[in-house]
Amino acid sequence: MPTSFKPGLVTLLVLILAVSLIWGNHLVFNLLADISYQNAPMPQGEYLASPGAKSEAQSVVRIGVVSRFAPNIIYRLYQPIMDYLNANSELHHELVLSESYQDAARRLRLGEVQASFLGAWMCHQLPPDSDLIPVAMPVNAQGLSRFHVVLVTPENSPIHSLADLQNCKIAVPSDQAFSGNWLQNGGLESVGLKVADLDTIQHFQHHETVIWQVLRGNFEAGVVKESLAGKYHSKGLRTVAFSPAIPGPPLVICSSNQSDEVRELVDLLLALDRSNAEDKVLMQSWTSEFAFGFIPVQERAFKEDFLKQPPAGRNAP
Repeated sequence: MPTSFKPGLVTLLVLILAVSLIWGNHLVFNLLADISYQNAPMPQGEYLASPGAKSEAQSVVRIGVVSRFAPNIIYRLYQPIMDYLNANSELHHELVLSESYQDAARRLRLGEVQASFLGAWMCHQLPPDSDLIPVAMPVNAQGLSRFHVVLVTPENSPIHSLADLQNCKIAVPSDQAFSGNWLQNGGLESVGLKVADLDTIQHFQHHETVIWQVLRGNFEAGVVKESLAGKYHSKGLRTVAFSPAIPGPPLVICSSNQSDEVRELVDLLLALDRSNAEDKVLMQSWTSEFAFGFIPVQERAFKEDFLKQPPAGRNAP
């Protein structure tokens, strides 16, 4: 006698199958819709390779950069320089992210990178006998390596100068950078304040994080690079005060690696000339920090620039 399914059992099996399909579709939809999955941050130490394949015989020159910005911002700021180097060299140049200035210095000493853009604050503190050698630094529109960090607030903030920071919560970048140390090392003192007079001063890894913390009202003010702050004025950010000028972030090499590849890299950066029509067109779309070329670093003068600064904290014009 043939066996037959009971109607209740058939219904139950159909229900289980339907629930399984719905749950599976739900998981797939969530995976596709999850922005953090699609745009997960690039792990530190990964290469930000140039577009276009290189030949197997082509040597690679790796250039370190510290993750003071999000990886996509780092790519936008530094990749044009890599493209210029690749267009003028038989070698292939790639960016390598480091999680900190110490990590970048370690990679440089180990030969994992052949050169690295390190912060001016870190470089001016290097001892005279350091094996890390600053060799080229960017200049501004006046041909000088003079750049500022700035104090920013929401545009409707009652803060109008450094003197107004008492009892405020302040967001700043890495404590390994000048921007993360300016207030604690002269900025507050210039207006008679101390760190203890603030409510909070908190470090964040990226400059953009500082800006959004301020714009969202989590902090009353923040410190970021001047070139970046200007891009957010239209979003409600206001520049309140400027730091003294400091040199731009230099390209650094290790004394144990002064190869032909490294010398060519430095020579190509120093060869950029804004007065040359072709170079001017090339650099006009670059970030303002690098858009006017580079000059050699005179190490003694570089360090002295940190010792003879004008008074800190002048108000924004």
